[in-house]
Amino acid sequence: MLIKDILLLQNRIAYLRDEQAYKQLFYHFYTSLHRFAISIVHHNETAEEIVSDTMMNLWDLGTRLAQIEKLNLYLLTSVKNACLRHLSKKKLDTVQLSEHDFLAGKPDTHQTPESQLMLSEIEKRINESIKDLPPQCRMVYRLIKDESLSYKEVGGILNISQNTIETHMRIALRKIRLALLHYLSEK
Repeated sequence: MLIKDILLLQNRIAYLRDEQAYKQLFYHFYTSLHRFAISIVHHNETAEEIVSDTMMNLWDLGTRLAQIEKLNLYLLTSVKNACLRHLSKKKLDTVQLSEHDFLAGKPDTHQTPESQLMLSEIEKRINESIKDLPPQCRMVYRLIKDESLSYKEVGGILNISQNTIETHMRIALRKIRLALLHYLSEK
């Protein structure tokens, strides 16, 4: 969905209280917000509840909804804050991101079984190295790579500087590279 379409839906919700526009926005953002929430709280039902509450808050904003310039950043920040509030209530002191596929595409059906196996092993090594990253480093990596957010947008969501984000990305990429080099040297 294009930014202008999202803004149009926002305005329809804010000024006309258009339920169809709300449904469209809800379905457009739900999957990525749910994936983000579950990566923080590690519980499907809790993630669903947090995302649903966050989306319901959009409706409750009324005309203030029209003043939000980047709705995706607003929603990601809201979900992150709700997840952190949930975790603090549970007295959890670390945030761990769940594993999920690193590579967006599926293996080419024309590949040989050996190359498919090797690709599967590489994906596994990448996911293991991402899982082993420190929590905030992992969150920065996932937001940039999985959600395609800019460093500036991630800084706004996580309330950290661009230098810190660059450091986290350097650490993440170095650890992934080392894991792959170690795997390939075994072959």
